[in-house]
Amino acid sequence: MVPGFAPSADPILQARLFAYPDAARYRLGVNYQQLPTNAAKVQVYCPFQRDGTMRFDNNYGGDPNYVGSSLKPTKFYQDMKATNPSALALHTEHEQWAGEVSAYTSEIKDEDFIQPAALWDIIGREPGHQDRLITNLVASVKGVKYPELRKAVYGLFSRVNKDLGLKLQERTEAAIKAA
Repeated sequence: MVPGFAPSADPILQARLFAYPDAARYRLGVNYQQLPTNAAKVQVYCPFQRDGTMRFDNNYGGDPNYVGSSLKPTKFYQDMKATNPSALALHTEHEQWAGEVSAYTSEIKDEDFIQPAALWDIIGREPGHQDRLITNLVASVKGVKYPELRKAVYGLFSRVNKDLGLKLQERTEAAIKAA
């Protein structure tokens, strides 16, 4: 969006912000914004959009597909120039009352594990189901190269059920050593 302009508070106009790009993606493909007529005149860093037809650049090279990567953290303008985010805000007073978007923030809370824990208990009603789930998880997690990432996975599954996290860790590490 052009600096100094912001989306309207009108719900119909906000719907158009979604509809027009969606129609362009359908007609031209995922990289429609890279066509010379649609391309930004200044450099845009958006590693969420990559691959696909009509790719005109180096496809962000080895950068991760998401901004919150712990393996290669993204450095934003305000971090590089030591400015605060409010100095870069383009929202007018009118739009601030509606609430500004909080980018790249996500917290994992205990409430996020209530349903997975209930599902784990339901799976446990049938003999062997929990064991098969752990076997399937081990097949995926053993491919993770970085031990700190595997440790984070074990921690998340431990929040669902301590036994699940422990068994997943034991069997995954044993599979990695056996390979």
